[in-house]
Amino acid sequence: MKHTVIRSKMKKTKPLMNDPIVSRHVPKTDWFRASTLRRMLRSYSTVYIKPDIGRKGNGVIRVKRLNSSKYEISYKRTIKKIPTKKLVSEVKKRLHPRKKYLVQQGIEFATYRRRPFDVRLVLQKPLNRWLVTLMTAKVAPRKNSFVTNIAKGGKDHHVLKTLRGIDQRLNTLETLRELVDVSHQIVQVLNSRFPLQIVGLDMGIDKRGKIWFIEANTKPDCQGLENLDRKLYKKYREAKKLIRKRR
Repeated sequence: MKHTVIRSKMKKTKPLMNDPIVSRHVPKTDWFRASTLRRMLRSYSTVYIKPDIGRKGNGVIRVKRLNSSKYEISYKRTIKKIPTKKLVSEVKKRLHPRKKYLVQQGIEFATYRRRPFDVRLVLQKPLNRWLVTLMTAKVAPRKNSFVTNIAKGGKDHHVLKTLRGIDQRLNTLETLRELVDVSHQIVQVLNSRFPLQIVGLDMGIDKRGKIWFIEANTKPDCQGLENLDRKLYKKYREAKKLIRKRR
C-alpha cells in the first residue's frame, strides 16, 4: 500500500467532528474569518489560530479574552494586550497572506511541574489491526508557553512518569487507558476515510482529566524516542518492518 500523506488539518479534523462518538473529544474548529473569531471568543475565553498546513508549532497564535474590552495576543515569544476594536487587525498582521488558517477552541491543559503538556501516540497497522507502538509526553519549555513542540523547546518525557507527576489529581492508569482507547477510536475513523498504516496523534488532557484530540500527522517524527522507552520503541521498529514488507 502506498503511504498516504494528508497535509490539511481541516481534512483530518472534519471526519472526526462528524462522528457522534469521537466528536466530543475534538475542540470546536472552523476556518478563520473575522466573524468566526468573534463568534468563538463569545463561547470560549481562549482560542488558537493555526495554519491549516504547517508543522512544529509554526505560526500558532493564542488569543485570550481578558475582559469585555481587552484581549491578549500571544505569538512566538511576544504577548500583547489590545482593545477589542483592534483585535482582528492585530491578528491579521501575524498571518501569512498565502496561507489558510483555522480558529480552534482553547483547552486548559493539565500541567507537569506547572508546564502544560500533551501526549503523542504513534499507531501503526502492520497487519489487520492498529497498535500503539510509541508514546511520549511533550512538555512545554516554560509555564506560560502554549506550544509543546520539540522544535520550539519542548522536551520528550516518559508518559507514565509524567502522568504520575502532574499537578492535578487525576487517576494515572485510568487516564492512560482512556488516552489509548480514544486514540484507537480516532484512528479507526480516519482510516475509514484515508488509507493509512501509521499515524501520530497529538492528544491533550485538560485539568479535569478529559481527553482531547489536537492533531494527526501521517508522517510522525519519531527521532530521539528510542531511549525513552526501549521496549516500546522495539515494538515500533518491528511494526515498521512488517509494513515495509507488505508494500
